[in-house]
Amino acid sequence: MTVVAIVAVLLISVFAFLPKQIGSKATVVVPQSSDNPTATPSPTSGSKHASSSNIDQWFNLNEEVPQTPSPPRPPGIIGSAQTINNTVWKEVAADAWAYFQPGIGVDSKTGLPYAGGPSCAYFTDWDLGVYIQAAIDAQKIGLISNDSAWDFSARINDVLTFLETRPLNTTTNYPFQFYEAATEQEYTLLQSNEIVDVVDTGRLFVALNNLINFNSSLTTRVDNIVLNGRSNYAALVPSIASSADSNSIYAYYVDSGFASFWPDQLSNVPSEILSNIFSGGTNITYGVSLPISSITGDPLLCSVFELNNNDSRLMALSWQVYAASDAYYCATGDYVAYGEGNGPFGYMYEWVIMPNGDTWNITDGSGAYLNINPIIYTKIAFSFLALYNTSFARSMAVYLEECLPTPTNGYSDGVDNYGNAVKDVGSNTNGLILDAAQYYIQNNP
Repeated sequence: MTVVAIVAVLLISVFAFLPKQIGSKATVVVPQSSDNPTATPSPTSGSKHASSSNIDQWFNLNEEVPQTPSPPRPPGIIGSAQTINNTVWKEVAADAWAYFQPGIGVDSKTGLPYAGGPSCAYFTDWDLGVYIQAAIDAQKIGLISNDSAWDFSARINDVLTFLETRPLNTTTNYPFQFYEAATEQEYTLLQSNEIVDVVDTGRLFVALNNLINFNSSLTTRVDNIVLNGRSNYAALVPSIASSADSNSIYAYYVDSGFASFWPDQLSNVPSEILSNIFSGGTNITYGVSLPISSITGDPLLCSVFELNNNDSRLMALSWQVYAASDAYYCATGDYVAYGEGNGPFGYMYEWVIMPNGDTWNITDGSGAYLNINPIIYTKIAFSFLALYNTSFARSMAVYLEECLPTPTNGYSDGVDNYGNAVKDVGSNTNGLILDAAQYYIQNNP
């Protein structure tokens, strides 16, 4: 009876497929203006591309405020490279992997990840998935030493042991949404009232499936967690199947994780979601056609880098999003690399296009529109560079290197076109950059 009640609730409420925010909500909720295809092109305009610490500038969408240029910095890895090649990407990957070191992005006692460094020393199943995937990428690239206390096997064993033994919600037997890395216990300061977070769960399943594909000796252990463990994840399968009518790239990514373990019931669902994305009409932004759906960079690029046997439609969608971003820059002189993450007033989501056809909008975790300057997210810009290696992608990556701190402990989240930096360093940014590096190296031998 408990399982039936759980599934009934899930069928009603759980499939919005909007990820959970971490941090405070923004207080400014003025609807953002749509893009202007007739804007005067100024791709070489550089007056706004200077450093600033004036937080009021976040609201100045239409007026350029004179900036005081920062002292010149030595060029970063991308800026100093004669050509972009595997050697360059291994250096980028090493800087991203620096985040996942003990005491920086991973608890030195438990081996469990931090969502955002020691100041955010908690994690979700999404963060566990990011960490597993980062470890796989780092091992493939050759960044992890073998036969040490922090080698690949030791790191993965810490995560799997936690998944096998962690405390669960005693009412539902599903995981809590947040856990404290140092204690491995429920992190009570941040919890939702949801029965189970299927978005975070699906992301974890993507990584666990990639783990057993990388190291088949772990198959039984992973199956005992997902298929035969203490949480009845099979009870969620009917709800996942019912999301086949979605047109959200988040649904595509999350459902792909579930389909990895329940292929008989779910293998068709991701393909149907892609069909929905491409069958709902299009909107033109700066001369580029986009399918009317829910598209943002993180789940799209995670899908490209992490899912096996990529559908050609997924790759086409990735190119469309990139081409629209390039066209935006050519028309306005502003870089864009739309994703999600920390912003000036909390966690936010940048939508390249939304189900109503609106383009280039920003929302907070509640879905309210934010009238603020977009963040050029480092992980999205570097992903564009890994995929397409164009002058636009490279110049955007160089701009990020010029504006952000040296990535001694990993890359910072991003910066806007006025030089206002989001200096937070976290797992999502550095995990996706590792994905991008591994993708480039694998596909450019």
